[in-house]
Amino acid sequence: MNRPAPPGFLGADVHPEVVGMICTAGHVDHGKTRLVGMLTGCSTDRLKEERERGLTIELGFAPCFLGDNLCVGIVDVPGHERFVRTMVAGVSGIDLALLVVAADDGIMPQTVEHLQILEMLGVRHGMAVLTKTDLVAPDLLAQRMEEAATFLRGTFLEGAPVLPVSSETGAGYGEFYGELVARIRALRRRPNDGVFRMPVERLFRREGFGEVISGIAVSGRIRTGDAVALSPGGQTGKVRGLQCFLRSAEEGGAGQCLALNVPEWGKHPPQRGQVVTLPGYLSSATLFYARLHAVPRLDPPLRHAEAVRFHAGTADMPAKVYLLEETELPGGGSAAATIRTARPVAAAAGDRFLLRRVSPAATVAGGRIALAESGDRRPRRAVMLETLLDCERFFADAAADADAPDYRDRQVEFALYRRGMNGATVPDLARDALLTPSACAESCARLREAGRILEVKEGEFLHRDALRNGCEIGRACLDKARKAGRLLVPLVEFRKWLPSASSAARNAVCLRLEEDGAMAREDQALLLYADPASLPVADRALAERILRLYADTGYRSPHPSTLAETLAVPSADAARILEYLIRARRLVALSDAVVLDAGHYRAAQDMAVETIRSAGVLDSPAFRDRLNTTRKYAMTLLDYMDAQGITVRSGNTRKLLPDYTQRLWK
Repeated sequence: MNRPAPPGFLGADVHPEVVGMICTAGHVDHGKTRLVGMLTGCSTDRLKEERERGLTIELGFAPCFLGDNLCVGIVDVPGHERFVRTMVAGVSGIDLALLVVAADDGIMPQTVEHLQILEMLGVRHGMAVLTKTDLVAPDLLAQRMEEAATFLRGTFLEGAPVLPVSSETGAGYGEFYGELVARIRALRRRPNDGVFRMPVERLFRREGFGEVISGIAVSGRIRTGDAVALSPGGQTGKVRGLQCFLRSAEEGGAGQCLALNVPEWGKHPPQRGQVVTLPGYLSSATLFYARLHAVPRLDPPLRHAEAVRFHAGTADMPAKVYLLEETELPGGGSAAATIRTARPVAAAAGDRFLLRRVSPAATVAGGRIALAESGDRRPRRAVMLETLLDCERFFADAAADADAPDYRDRQVEFALYRRGMNGATVPDLARDALLTPSACAESCARLREAGRILEVKEGEFLHRDALRNGCEIGRACLDKARKAGRLLVPLVEFRKWLPSASSAARNAVCLRLEEDGAMAREDQALLLYADPASLPVADRALAERILRLYADTGYRSPHPSTLAETLAVPSADAARILEYLIRARRLVALSDAVVLDAGHYRAAQDMAVETIRSAGVLDSPAFRDRLNTTRKYAMTLLDYMDAQGITVRSGNTRKLLPDYTQRLWK
C-alpha cells in the first residue's frame, strides 16, 4: 500500500498540544489495529502472542499527530468477547470513538456490545468506519453502509458519517482522515479544575527508574515532583518522571495517555483497577447509588440482588445490584439501584460505570454514579431510595456534561448538603467533590450569589436546606418548651437540640429564628418570648408586678429571696419570672443579693461615668449619697461596673478604663 506518513509527523524532541483521546471499537478481526496503524504508523500489538495470533488481547496506545502542532491519543481495544472487560478499561476517559465494521461481515455481536458500552460509559462523539472494503463488491459495500447507518439510529452516533476505508489499498483514507481531524479539532478541551485521577491500566519496570504506571488521566493535572497516592490502598509516593504519549514531559492531565515513574511503589506494585490520585482526596467505596439504564432487548431482565461484574475506570469487581423500586429491570428500562461491590473500588460521584452479567457474559446496564459510600452494612431499601432521589433532585436540571461548570457547582452543593449542619470549608468541599481548592472556591462564590449556600462565618459554608432544617428543629423545640410553661432555654441546652451542628451553624439558626420573631437571644439564653408583653396572661401579670416593685423601690430594692413572700406568690413562679426579666434585660442582677430595675441601673452608670469624666475620679461615699442609698447598694453597683470593665478601683475611688464605652449598658 502506498500511503504517506500521517500529516504533521513530529520528531521525538517536539512536544505537540494534546487535544484528547479517541478509541477504536468493534468486533474481533474487523481491522481496528490496522486502522490505527494507518493513522499513527505504529503497531499497537505489543505482546508476542498478539503478533503471532493477529489478535489484540491488551489495550494498545499510540499518538496520532494532526499537524499544526496538535496530537491525539488513540486506544486500540480488543474486539473478542473474552476481552470485553479489557475493552471497557480502555474506554474510560475517551473523547471520541471510531466504531469499526468490516464490510465483508457487517454488524456482528461485539459491534453491538461495544456500541452499548460506549453509550453507557458516556462517549458522545464519534464516527463509523467501514473497513475491508476491497473484499466486497460495490453493491454489497453500499448495502453495508446502509445497514450501518440504520444500526446507528437511536444511538449517540445517529447521523454520524459512515466512511469506507481499505487498509490494503488506502482507498477512502483521505476522506476518512479529513473528517476525523475536523471532528477532533471540534472537541471541547477538558477543564483542569478536577483533582488528578488516572486509573491504572498497566505497570512495568524500567531499568534504573523503577516502577512505571500507565493509563489515561480522567481529570486534573499532574507534574513531576508531585506527591501521589493509590486508591484503594493508600500507598503514597512522588512522581520522579513523566511521559505523555511516549514523550518526556513536565506535566500531563485529563484526556492524555500518561506514564508515571513512582519508585516508592516497587515493593507493593499497583494493580489494574487502582487509581493514581493526590493524597487525601479519593476514598474507595463499596456502595454505589445510581439510576441504571438497561441495554435494549435484555433477556432475561436484570433481577433484584443479581450477581454482576461492576466496571468503573479500569476496575472489574464482583458485585450485587439491588433494585430499589422494582424486582426486575427489563431491556431499555431504567431503575433506581445500589450496587454493592465485593471489595472497595476507587470510583466517585459523576463517574460512569457498566454492569455485565456473569453467565452468560454480557453487558446488561450502566449509568453514572450519583453517590459513593463505604461501610460494612447496607442501609434499608427505603433509606437508599430516599438518598438517591435526594441526589437526583440536585442534578435534575444540571448540565449533562460532568465537566460543565454547572455540574461542578452541583457537585459542590450536594457535598455541602450531605454534610448537613456540620457545614464545611472550601478544602473540605474540594476533597468531597474532587476539585482543586481554587475551582471549589469559584463554585462556592457562584452558589452563594445564587442563594443556594450561605457563608455562616468567614470561610465556612452551610447549605440553605440545612439552615431551614435546623430552624424547623429549633422551632419545634421552642414550641415544646413553651407548652411546658418555660420562659427561656439556656444556650447550652439549645446546643443539644442540634448536636451535629458546628458553632457557626448554630449561630446562623439562632440569628434566623430571632429575625423571624420565634425567640430572642440574650447572653447565654434564648428567650421564648421576646418581650414581657408577649408572655402568657398569668405570667405577664406577675412580670408587671415584679417590674413595678423594682421600679418603685429604686436603689433599695428587695432581696430576690423575699420576692415571693412580698408578692404572695409561689416561690417557683417568682424565681422563674425574675430570671426571665433579668435575661430580657428589664432587670439587672448586680449580685445574688441585689437586683435593680434596668432604668435605675442605667441612670447610676451614666451618673458615675459623667462624674469621672468631669472630676477625674469617683468617690464611693459621694456616689452613695448622690443615689440616696446605703453603702451595700452603692458598693455593689461599683463592683458590678468594675466587673463589666467600665471602671477600675483605686482605693476608695474609681477611674474609667480606656475602652469603657464598649462595656456600657445601652
